[in-house]
Amino acid sequence: MNWLLVLGILDAALVAVVALLAILAARRSRQLARQIERFTQLELELERRVEEQVQRRVADEERRLRERIAQREAEAARRDEEISRRSAELADRRHKLEERGATLDAKAEELAERAGALDARSARLDEREARIAGAEDQIRNRLEEVAGLSAEQARERLLETVERELTGEVARHVARAEESARLTADERARELVLRAMAAVRGAVAVEGTISLVELPSDEMKGRVIGREGRNIRALEHTTGVDLLVDDTPRAILLSSWDPLRRTIAARSLQKLVEDGRIHPARIEEVVEKARAEADEEARERGEAIAFELGVTGLHERLVLLTGRLSFATDHGQSLLQRAREVALIAGELADEMRLSGDALRRAGLLHDVARADKVPLLQHPAIASADLATRFGEQPAVTHPIRLLAQPNDAPRTPEGVVLATARRIVVSRPGARNDNLQRHMDRLDEVEKLALAHEGIERAAAVRAGRELRVHVRAEATSDDQALLLARKLALEIEKAVDYPGQIRVIVIRETRAVSYAV
Repeated sequence: MNWLLVLGILDAALVAVVALLAILAARRSRQLARQIERFTQLELELERRVEEQVQRRVADEERRLRERIAQREAEAARRDEEISRRSAELADRRHKLEERGATLDAKAEELAERAGALDARSARLDEREARIAGAEDQIRNRLEEVAGLSAEQARERLLETVERELTGEVARHVARAEESARLTADERARELVLRAMAAVRGAVAVEGTISLVELPSDEMKGRVIGREGRNIRALEHTTGVDLLVDDTPRAILLSSWDPLRRTIAARSLQKLVEDGRIHPARIEEVVEKARAEADEEARERGEAIAFELGVTGLHERLVLLTGRLSFATDHGQSLLQRAREVALIAGELADEMRLSGDALRRAGLLHDVARADKVPLLQHPAIASADLATRFGEQPAVTHPIRLLAQPNDAPRTPEGVVLATARRIVVSRPGARNDNLQRHMDRLDEVEKLALAHEGIERAAAVRAGRELRVHVRAEATSDDQALLLARKLALEIEKAVDYPGQIRVIVIRETRAVSYAV
Protein backbone atom coordinates (compact mmCIF):
# COMPACT_ATOMS: atom_id res chain seq x y z
CA MET A 1 0.00 0.00 0.00
CA ASN A 2 2.86 2.33 0.81
CA TRP A 3 4.58 1.51 -2.39
CA LEU A 4 1.49 2.39 -4.35
CA LEU A 5 1.30 5.73 -2.56
CA VAL A 6 4.91 6.45 -3.29
CA LEU A 7 4.46 5.52 -6.93
CA GLY A 8 1.41 7.77 -7.14
CA ILE A 9 3.33 10.65 -5.63
CA LEU A 10 6.20 10.06 -8.03
CA ASP A 11 3.81 9.94 -10.97
CA ALA A 12 2.19 13.13 -9.84
CA ALA A 13 5.58 14.76 -9.40
CA LEU A 14 6.64 13.51 -12.78
CA VAL A 15 3.50 14.90 -14.35
CA ALA A 16 4.05 18.19 -12.57
CA VAL A 17 7.63 18.33 -13.83
CA VAL A 18 6.53 17.47 -17.34
CA ALA A 19 3.84 20.15 -17.15
CA LEU A 20 6.38 22.65 -15.81
CA LEU A 21 8.78 21.77 -18.59
CA ALA A 22 5.98 22.16 -21.11
CA ILE A 23 5.16 25.58 -19.67
CA LEU A 24 8.81 26.59 -19.78
CA ALA A 25 9.16 25.32 -23.32
CA ALA A 26 6.06 27.23 -24.39
CA ARG A 27 7.40 30.38 -22.74
CA ARG A 28 10.81 29.90 -24.38
CA SER A 29 9.18 29.30 -27.73
CA ARG A 30 7.21 32.52 -27.38
CA GLN A 31 10.39 34.41 -26.48
CA LEU A 32 12.14 32.88 -29.48
CA ALA A 33 9.20 33.81 -31.65
CA ARG A 34 9.34 37.40 -30.41
CA GLN A 35 13.13 37.53 -30.99
CA ILE A 36 12.72 36.05 -34.45
CA GLU A 37 10.04 38.65 -35.20
CA ARG A 38 12.27 41.45 -33.87
CA PHE A 39 15.23 40.17 -35.89
CA THR A 40 12.98 40.02 -38.93
CA GLN A 41 11.93 43.64 -38.41
CA LEU A 42 15.58 44.71 -37.92
CA GLU A 43 16.54 42.88 -41.06
CA LEU A 44 13.75 44.57 -42.98
CA GLU A 45 14.77 47.98 -41.56
CA LEU A 46 18.42 47.27 -42.48
CA GLU A 47 17.42 46.24 -45.98
CA ARG A 48 15.33 49.40 -46.30
CA ARG A 49 18.22 51.62 -45.15
CA VAL A 50 20.68 49.82 -47.41
CA GLU A 51 18.31 50.23 -50.30
CA GLU A 52 17.91 53.96 -49.53
CA GLN A 53 21.70 54.43 -49.35
CA VAL A 54 22.15 52.53 -52.58
CA GLN A 55 19.50 54.70 -54.22
CA ARG A 56 21.14 57.88 -52.92
CA ARG A 57 24.55 56.76 -54.14
CA VAL A 58 23.12 55.83 -57.50
CA ALA A 59 21.44 59.27 -57.69
CA ASP A 60 24.71 61.00 -56.73
CA GLU A 61 26.66 59.02 -59.32
CA GLU A 62 24.06 59.82 -61.95
CA ARG A 63 24.27 63.53 -61.04
CA ARG A 64 28.08 63.48 -61.19
CA LEU A 65 27.99 61.68 -64.51
CA ARG A 66 25.50 64.21 -65.89
CA GLU A 67 27.77 67.10 -64.67
CA ARG A 68 30.85 65.48 -66.23
CA ILE A 69 28.98 64.91 -69.46
CA ALA A 70 27.85 68.56 -69.44
CA GLN A 71 31.44 69.75 -68.79
CA ARG A 72 32.80 67.52 -71.52
CA GLU A 73 30.13 68.76 -73.91
CA ALA A 74 30.92 72.43 -73.01
CA GLU A 75 34.65 71.78 -73.42
CA ALA A 76 34.02 70.08 -76.73
CA ALA A 77 31.93 73.06 -77.82
CA ARG A 78 34.72 75.45 -76.82
CA ARG A 79 37.24 73.35 -78.68
CA ASP A 80 35.03 73.28 -81.73
CA GLU A 81 34.69 77.06 -81.51
CA GLU A 82 38.47 77.48 -81.12
CA ILE A 83 39.10 75.14 -84.04
CA SER A 84 36.64 77.10 -86.15
CA ARG A 85 38.29 80.39 -85.19
CA ARG A 86 41.75 79.09 -85.93
CA SER A 87 40.58 77.63 -89.19
CA ALA A 88 39.23 81.02 -90.16
CA GLU A 89 42.53 82.67 -89.14
CA LEU A 90 44.49 80.12 -91.15
CA ALA A 91 42.30 80.68 -94.13
CA ASP A 92 42.78 84.45 -93.78
CA ARG A 93 46.55 84.03 -93.45
CA ARG A 94 46.64 81.70 -96.42
CA HIS A 95 44.75 84.27 -98.46
CA LYS A 96 47.16 87.03 -97.37
CA LEU A 97 50.17 84.84 -98.15
CA GLU A 98 48.80 84.11 -101.59
CA GLU A 99 48.34 87.85 -102.18
CA ARG A 100 51.84 88.57 -100.88
CA GLY A 101 53.27 85.81 -103.06
CA ALA A 102 51.63 87.33 -106.10
CA THR A 103 53.04 90.75 -105.14
CA LEU A 104 56.52 89.26 -104.65
CA ASP A 105 56.34 87.54 -108.01
CA ALA A 106 55.50 90.85 -109.64
CA LYS A 107 58.35 92.56 -107.79
CA ALA A 108 60.73 89.77 -108.76
CA GLU A 109 59.87 90.24 -112.43
CA GLU A 110 60.36 94.01 -112.03
CA LEU A 111 63.71 93.46 -110.32
CA ALA A 112 64.79 91.10 -113.06
CA GLU A 113 64.00 93.77 -115.63
CA ARG A 114 65.90 96.38 -113.60
CA ALA A 115 68.86 94.02 -113.26
CA GLY A 116 68.99 93.60 -117.03
CA ALA A 117 68.90 97.36 -117.49
CA LEU A 118 71.62 97.84 -114.86
CA ASP A 119 73.82 95.24 -116.51
CA ALA A 120 73.51 97.05 -119.82
CA ARG A 121 74.23 100.39 -118.12
CA SER A 122 77.24 98.89 -116.30
CA ALA A 123 78.66 97.67 -119.61
CA ARG A 124 78.30 101.15 -121.12
CA LEU A 125 79.96 102.70 -118.03
CA ASP A 126 82.86 100.25 -118.28
CA GLU A 127 83.45 101.29 -121.88
CA ARG A 128 83.27 104.95 -120.90
CA GLU A 129 85.73 104.46 -118.02
CA ALA A 130 88.15 102.72 -120.36
CA ARG A 131 87.99 105.64 -122.80
CA ILE A 132 88.40 108.17 -119.93
CA ALA A 133 91.39 106.25 -118.55
CA GLY A 134 93.09 106.32 -121.95
CA ALA A 135 92.43 110.04 -122.26
CA GLU A 136 93.80 110.65 -118.71
CA ASP A 137 96.99 108.79 -119.52
CA GLN A 138 97.45 110.92 -122.65
CA ILE A 139 96.80 114.14 -120.71
CA ARG A 140 99.18 113.09 -117.88
CA ASN A 141 101.96 112.28 -120.31
CA ARG A 142 101.41 115.59 -122.09
CA LEU A 143 101.50 117.51 -118.78
CA GLU A 144 104.72 115.79 -117.69
CA GLU A 145 106.32 116.72 -120.99
CA VAL A 146 105.24 120.38 -120.67
CA ALA A 147 105.99 120.84 -116.90
CA GLY A 148 109.10 118.73 -116.72
CA LEU A 149 107.77 117.00 -113.47
CA SER A 150 106.75 113.43 -112.85
CA ALA A 151 103.34 112.55 -111.43
CA GLU A 152 104.76 111.83 -107.94
CA GLN A 153 106.58 115.18 -107.80
CA ALA A 154 103.49 117.05 -108.94
CA ARG A 155 101.40 115.23 -106.31
CA GLU A 156 103.81 116.13 -103.49
CA ARG A 157 103.85 119.82 -104.46
CA LEU A 158 100.08 119.87 -104.73
CA LEU A 159 99.69 118.25 -101.26
CA GLU A 160 102.09 120.76 -99.71
CA THR A 161 100.15 123.66 -101.22
CA VAL A 162 96.80 122.20 -100.12
CA GLU A 163 98.13 121.51 -96.60
CA ARG A 164 99.31 125.12 -96.20
CA GLU A 165 95.99 126.44 -97.42
CA LEU A 166 93.89 124.05 -95.35
CA THR A 167 95.77 124.53 -92.06
CA GLY A 168 94.43 128.05 -91.71
CA GLU A 169 91.00 127.01 -92.94
CA VAL A 170 90.82 124.09 -90.47
CA ALA A 171 91.98 126.34 -87.61
CA ARG A 172 89.33 128.93 -88.47
CA HIS A 173 86.63 126.24 -88.65
CA VAL A 174 87.76 124.77 -85.32
CA ALA A 175 87.76 128.22 -83.72
CA ARG A 176 84.28 129.00 -85.03
CA ALA A 177 82.97 125.57 -83.96
CA GLU A 178 84.49 125.88 -80.48
CA GLU A 179 83.17 129.40 -80.05
CA SER A 180 79.68 128.37 -81.14
CA ALA A 181 79.72 125.26 -78.93
CA ARG A 182 81.07 127.26 -75.99
CA LEU A 183 78.39 129.93 -76.31
CA THR A 184 75.59 127.37 -76.37
CA ALA A 185 76.98 124.53 -74.25
CA ASP A 186 78.47 126.70 -71.50
CA GLU A 187 75.31 128.72 -71.16
CA ARG A 188 73.10 125.63 -71.06
CA ALA A 189 75.42 123.70 -68.77
CA ARG A 190 75.73 126.66 -66.41
CA GLU A 191 71.97 127.00 -66.32
CA LEU A 192 71.47 123.30 -65.55
CA VAL A 193 74.16 123.15 -62.89
CA LEU A 194 73.03 126.34 -61.16
CA ARG A 195 69.42 125.22 -61.21
CA ALA A 196 70.40 121.86 -59.75
CA MET A 197 72.67 123.39 -57.12
CA ALA A 198 69.99 125.89 -56.16
CA ALA A 199 68.07 122.98 -54.69
CA VAL A 200 70.97 122.17 -52.37
CA ARG A 201 70.82 124.20 -49.17
CA GLY A 202 72.74 124.00 -45.94
CA ALA A 203 76.38 123.73 -45.03
CA VAL A 204 78.49 120.57 -45.00
CA ALA A 205 78.84 119.02 -41.56
CA VAL A 206 82.53 118.64 -40.80
CA GLU A 207 83.27 116.53 -37.74
CA GLY A 208 86.57 115.76 -36.13
CA THR A 209 87.75 112.65 -34.40
CA ILE A 210 87.40 113.86 -30.79
CA SER A 211 84.30 114.48 -28.69
CA LEU A 212 84.17 116.27 -25.33
CA VAL A 213 81.96 115.05 -22.48
CA GLU A 214 81.49 117.53 -19.65
CA LEU A 215 81.42 116.33 -16.03
CA PRO A 216 79.71 117.98 -13.06
CA SER A 217 82.99 117.92 -11.09
CA ASP A 218 86.53 116.60 -11.24
CA GLU A 219 85.66 113.98 -8.61
CA MET A 220 83.51 112.25 -11.23
CA LYS A 221 86.70 111.40 -13.19
CA GLY A 222 87.73 108.96 -10.46
CA ARG A 223 84.34 107.25 -10.54
CA VAL A 224 84.53 106.98 -14.33
CA ILE A 225 88.00 105.42 -14.08
CA GLY A 226 86.87 103.03 -11.34
CA ARG A 227 88.87 100.83 -9.01
CA GLU A 228 92.10 99.84 -10.75
CA GLY A 229 90.66 101.29 -13.97
CA ARG A 230 87.94 98.62 -14.45
CA ASN A 231 85.21 101.10 -15.43
CA ILE A 232 87.24 102.90 -18.07
CA ARG A 233 88.46 99.56 -19.48
CA ALA A 234 84.88 98.32 -19.66
CA LEU A 235 83.83 101.51 -21.47
CA GLU A 236 86.67 101.27 -23.99
CA HIS A 237 86.08 97.55 -24.58
CA THR A 238 82.30 97.90 -25.00
CA THR A 239 82.29 101.02 -27.20
CA GLY A 240 85.60 100.65 -29.08
CA VAL A 241 86.51 104.25 -28.22
CA ASP A 242 89.61 105.59 -26.45
CA LEU A 243 88.88 107.67 -23.31
CA LEU A 244 91.42 110.39 -22.58
CA VAL A 245 91.42 111.58 -18.97
CA ASP A 246 93.84 114.52 -18.76
CA ASP A 247 94.13 117.83 -16.93
CA THR A 248 91.15 119.34 -18.77
CA PRO A 249 88.87 120.57 -15.95
CA ARG A 250 85.54 118.76 -15.63
CA ALA A 251 85.80 117.04 -19.01
CA ILE A 252 86.78 113.71 -20.62
CA LEU A 253 87.87 113.38 -24.24
CA LEU A 254 86.61 110.55 -26.47
CA SER A 255 88.82 109.69 -29.43
CA SER A 256 87.78 107.48 -32.38
CA TRP A 257 87.84 107.62 -36.17
CA ASP A 258 84.30 106.23 -36.25
CA PRO A 259 81.74 108.99 -35.51
CA LEU A 260 79.03 106.42 -34.74
CA ARG A 261 81.10 104.73 -32.04
CA ARG A 262 82.11 108.12 -30.65
CA THR A 263 78.48 109.25 -30.50
CA ILE A 264 77.38 106.06 -28.73
CA ALA A 265 80.24 106.36 -26.24
CA ALA A 266 79.48 110.04 -25.50
CA ARG A 267 75.78 109.37 -24.92
CA SER A 268 76.53 106.35 -22.73
CA LEU A 269 79.03 108.30 -20.62
CA GLN A 270 76.58 111.20 -20.17
CA LYS A 271 73.84 108.81 -18.98
CA LEU A 272 76.21 107.05 -16.60
CA VAL A 273 77.35 110.38 -15.12
CA GLU A 274 73.76 111.57 -14.70
CA ASP A 275 72.68 108.26 -13.15
CA GLY A 276 75.69 108.00 -10.84
CA ARG A 277 75.83 104.18 -10.96
CA ILE A 278 79.02 103.33 -12.81
CA HIS A 279 80.14 99.68 -12.88
CA PRO A 280 80.87 97.19 -15.71
CA ALA A 281 77.41 95.57 -15.76
CA ARG A 282 75.67 98.96 -15.79
CA ILE A 283 78.07 100.16 -18.49
CA GLU A 284 77.15 97.28 -20.82
CA GLU A 285 73.44 97.90 -20.24
CA VAL A 286 73.70 101.65 -20.96
CA VAL A 287 75.89 101.14 -24.06
CA GLU A 288 73.42 98.65 -25.55
CA LYS A 289 70.58 101.09 -24.92
CA ALA A 290 72.60 103.91 -26.53
CA ARG A 291 73.23 101.71 -29.59
CA ALA A 292 69.49 101.06 -29.91
CA GLU A 293 68.79 104.80 -29.60
CA ALA A 294 71.44 105.58 -32.23
CA ASP A 295 69.84 103.08 -34.64
CA GLU A 296 66.43 104.62 -34.00
CA GLU A 297 67.85 108.10 -34.63
CA ALA A 298 69.53 106.84 -37.82
CA ARG A 299 66.23 105.34 -38.96
CA GLU A 300 64.44 108.65 -38.32
CA ARG A 301 67.11 110.57 -40.24
CA GLY A 302 66.89 108.12 -43.13
CA GLU A 303 63.11 108.47 -43.24
CA ALA A 304 63.37 112.27 -43.06
CA ILE A 305 65.89 112.52 -45.91
CA ALA A 306 63.89 110.05 -48.03
CA PHE A 307 60.71 112.10 -47.39
CA GLU A 308 62.54 115.31 -48.31
CA LEU A 309 63.72 113.83 -51.62
CA GLY A 310 60.37 112.20 -52.40
CA VAL A 311 61.88 108.69 -52.29
CA THR A 312 59.25 106.16 -51.21
CA GLY A 313 59.14 102.40 -50.74
CA LEU A 314 62.71 102.01 -49.40
CA HIS A 315 63.46 98.79 -47.55
CA GLU A 316 63.81 99.24 -43.77
CA ARG A 317 67.44 98.12 -43.94
CA LEU A 318 68.24 100.71 -46.60
CA VAL A 319 66.51 103.41 -44.52
CA LEU A 320 68.63 102.47 -41.49
CA LEU A 321 71.89 102.41 -43.48
CA THR A 322 71.02 105.74 -45.12
CA GLY A 323 70.52 107.31 -41.69
CA ARG A 324 73.82 105.84 -40.48
CA LEU A 325 75.59 107.79 -43.24
CA SER A 326 75.10 110.86 -41.04
CA PHE A 327 77.67 109.38 -38.61
CA ALA A 328 80.25 108.70 -41.37
CA THR A 329 82.53 111.19 -43.11
CA ASP A 330 84.90 111.21 -46.08
CA HIS A 331 87.66 113.85 -46.09
CA GLY A 332 85.60 115.78 -43.57
CA GLN A 333 82.41 115.62 -45.67
CA SER A 334 79.26 114.03 -44.21
CA LEU A 335 78.25 111.07 -46.36
CA LEU A 336 74.54 111.66 -45.70
CA GLN A 337 74.83 115.30 -46.74
CA ARG A 338 76.80 114.23 -49.82
CA ALA A 339 74.15 111.64 -50.73
CA ARG A 340 71.42 114.27 -50.28
CA GLU A 341 73.18 116.79 -52.52
CA VAL A 342 74.00 114.18 -55.17
CA ALA A 343 70.35 113.05 -55.18
CA LEU A 344 69.05 116.62 -55.53
CA ILE A 345 71.49 117.62 -58.30
CA ALA A 346 71.08 114.34 -60.20
CA GLY A 347 67.29 114.63 -60.00
CA GLU A 348 67.29 118.23 -61.21
CA LEU A 349 69.66 117.44 -64.10
CA ALA A 350 67.59 114.39 -65.06
CA ASP A 351 64.36 116.39 -65.03
CA GLU A 352 65.93 119.03 -67.27
CA MET A 353 67.23 116.36 -69.67
CA ARG A 354 63.86 114.53 -69.64
CA LEU A 355 65.27 111.43 -67.96
CA SER A 356 63.86 109.54 -64.99
CA GLY A 357 64.40 112.04 -62.18
CA ASP A 358 62.85 109.78 -59.51
CA ALA A 359 65.17 106.88 -60.33
CA LEU A 360 68.26 109.11 -60.27
CA ARG A 361 67.26 110.74 -56.96
CA ARG A 362 66.94 107.23 -55.57
CA ALA A 363 70.33 106.27 -57.04
CA GLY A 364 71.98 109.42 -55.67
CA LEU A 365 70.64 108.71 -52.19
CA LEU A 366 71.86 105.08 -52.22
CA HIS A 367 75.13 105.42 -54.15
CA ASP A 368 77.30 105.27 -50.98
CA VAL A 369 75.00 103.28 -48.67
CA ALA A 370 77.45 100.35 -48.39
CA ARG A 371 79.85 102.58 -46.43
CA ALA A 372 77.39 102.56 -43.51
CA ASP A 373 77.20 98.76 -43.36
CA LYS A 374 79.23 97.00 -40.68
CA VAL A 375 80.48 94.44 -43.21
CA PRO A 376 84.02 95.32 -44.43
CA LEU A 377 84.14 96.53 -48.03
CA LEU A 378 85.98 94.05 -50.26
CA GLN A 379 85.19 95.86 -53.52
CA HIS A 380 84.44 99.32 -54.87
CA PRO A 381 81.86 101.13 -52.66
CA ALA A 382 79.65 101.83 -55.70
CA ILE A 383 79.50 98.14 -56.66
CA ALA A 384 78.87 97.13 -53.04
CA SER A 385 76.11 99.75 -52.75
CA ALA A 386 74.51 98.56 -56.00
CA ASP A 387 74.59 94.93 -54.82
CA LEU A 388 73.11 95.96 -51.46
CA ALA A 389 70.32 97.93 -53.14
CA THR A 390 69.59 95.01 -55.49
CA ARG A 391 69.38 92.61 -52.54
CA PHE A 392 66.76 94.81 -50.90
CA GLY A 393 64.49 95.13 -53.94
CA GLU A 394 65.76 98.13 -55.94
CA GLN A 395 65.22 98.10 -59.72
CA PRO A 396 68.02 98.03 -62.37
CA ALA A 397 67.11 101.63 -63.32
CA VAL A 398 68.43 102.61 -59.86
CA THR A 399 71.32 100.15 -59.39
CA HIS A 400 72.84 100.36 -62.90
CA PRO A 401 73.87 104.08 -62.69
CA ILE A 402 75.35 103.39 -59.23
CA ARG A 403 77.38 100.49 -60.61
CA LEU A 404 78.74 102.71 -63.41
CA LEU A 405 80.38 104.99 -60.79
CA ALA A 406 83.04 102.29 -60.36
CA GLN A 407 84.14 102.56 -64.02
CA PRO A 408 87.01 104.80 -65.21
CA ASN A 409 86.14 108.32 -66.34
CA ASP A 410 86.68 107.51 -70.02
CA ALA A 411 84.57 104.34 -69.95
CA PRO A 412 81.27 104.38 -71.90
CA ARG A 413 78.22 105.25 -69.81
CA THR A 414 74.48 105.52 -70.23
CA PRO A 415 72.88 108.99 -70.00
CA GLU A 416 71.69 108.17 -66.48
CA GLY A 417 75.23 107.08 -65.50
CA VAL A 418 76.70 110.32 -66.88
CA VAL A 419 74.17 112.42 -64.93
CA LEU A 420 74.85 110.59 -61.65
CA ALA A 421 78.65 110.77 -62.12
CA THR A 422 78.42 114.48 -62.98
CA ALA A 423 76.28 115.21 -59.92
CA ARG A 424 78.71 113.37 -57.65
CA ARG A 425 81.70 115.19 -59.13
CA ILE A 426 79.95 118.55 -58.60
CA VAL A 427 79.24 117.74 -54.96
CA VAL A 428 82.72 116.36 -54.23
CA SER A 429 84.71 119.08 -56.03
CA ARG A 430 82.81 122.19 -55.01
CA PRO A 431 84.79 124.57 -52.74
CA GLY A 432 84.68 123.59 -49.08
CA ALA A 433 83.16 120.18 -49.70
CA ARG A 434 86.21 118.16 -48.70
CA ASN A 435 89.88 118.42 -47.76
CA ASP A 436 92.08 117.65 -50.76
CA ASN A 437 95.42 115.94 -50.32
CA LEU A 438 98.33 118.32 -51.06
CA GLN A 439 100.63 115.66 -52.49
CA ARG A 440 97.93 114.40 -54.84
CA HIS A 441 97.27 117.98 -55.95
CA MET A 442 100.98 118.55 -56.69
CA ASP A 443 101.23 115.27 -58.59
CA ARG A 444 98.29 116.34 -60.76
CA LEU A 445 99.94 119.68 -61.59
CA ASP A 446 103.21 117.94 -62.47
CA GLU A 447 101.38 115.44 -64.68
CA VAL A 448 99.64 118.22 -66.63
CA GLU A 449 102.91 120.13 -67.19
CA LYS A 450 104.80 117.00 -68.33
CA LEU A 451 102.00 116.15 -70.76
CA ALA A 452 102.32 119.60 -72.37
CA LEU A 453 106.14 119.57 -72.53
CA ALA A 454 106.09 116.26 -74.43
CA HIS A 455 105.06 118.16 -77.63
CA GLU A 456 107.60 119.66 -80.00
CA GLY A 457 107.89 123.43 -80.26
CA ILE A 458 106.89 124.08 -76.62
CA GLU A 459 109.44 126.04 -74.62
CA ARG A 460 107.80 125.87 -71.18
CA ALA A 461 104.50 125.02 -69.54
CA ALA A 462 103.09 126.11 -66.17
CA ALA A 463 99.94 125.03 -64.31
CA VAL A 464 98.56 128.06 -62.44
CA ARG A 465 95.44 129.04 -60.49
CA ALA A 466 95.51 125.83 -58.39
CA GLY A 467 95.72 123.71 -61.51
CA ARG A 468 92.66 125.18 -63.18
CA GLU A 469 94.72 126.83 -65.95
CA LEU A 470 97.63 125.58 -68.09
CA ARG A 471 99.78 128.21 -69.81
CA VAL A 472 101.98 126.92 -72.66
CA HIS A 473 104.68 129.06 -74.34
CA VAL A 474 105.64 127.99 -77.90
CA ARG A 475 108.45 129.14 -80.21
CA ALA A 476 107.09 131.73 -82.59
CA GLU A 477 109.35 130.69 -85.49
CA ALA A 478 108.24 127.03 -85.27
CA THR A 479 104.50 127.55 -84.72
CA SER A 480 101.98 129.64 -86.61
CA ASP A 481 98.86 131.22 -85.15
CA ASP A 482 96.65 128.55 -86.71
CA GLN A 483 98.90 125.76 -85.40
CA ALA A 484 98.77 127.32 -81.91
CA LEU A 485 94.99 127.13 -81.98
CA LEU A 486 95.08 123.49 -83.04
CA LEU A 487 97.72 122.74 -80.37
CA ALA A 488 95.48 124.17 -77.62
CA ARG A 489 92.64 121.96 -78.75
CA LYS A 490 94.92 118.89 -78.89
CA LEU A 491 96.30 119.51 -75.39
CA ALA A 492 92.79 119.91 -73.97
CA LEU A 493 91.72 116.57 -75.45
CA GLU A 494 94.83 114.81 -74.12
CA ILE A 495 94.27 116.21 -70.62
CA GLU A 496 90.66 115.03 -70.67
CA LYS A 497 91.78 111.47 -71.48
CA ALA A 498 94.89 111.18 -69.28
CA VAL A 499 94.30 113.29 -66.15
CA ASP A 500 91.71 112.92 -63.40
CA TYR A 501 90.79 116.40 -62.14
CA PRO A 502 87.77 118.18 -60.63
CA GLY A 503 86.03 120.95 -62.55
CA GLN A 504 87.79 122.09 -65.73
CA ILE A 505 91.28 123.09 -66.90
CA ARG A 506 91.73 126.08 -69.21
CA VAL A 507 94.52 125.60 -71.79
CA ILE A 508 96.23 128.78 -73.07
CA VAL A 509 98.87 128.60 -75.84
CA ILE A 510 101.03 131.77 -75.94
CA ARG A 511 102.93 132.63 -79.13
CA GLU A 512 104.81 135.91 -79.08
CA THR A 513 107.63 137.56 -81.00
CA ARG A 514 110.11 139.66 -79.05
CA ALA A 515 112.60 142.10 -80.61
CA VAL A 516 115.49 142.84 -78.22
CA SER A 517 118.18 145.47 -78.73
CA TYR A 518 120.62 147.24 -76.45
CA ALA A 519 121.71 150.93 -76.49
CA VAL A 520 125.38 151.26 -75.60
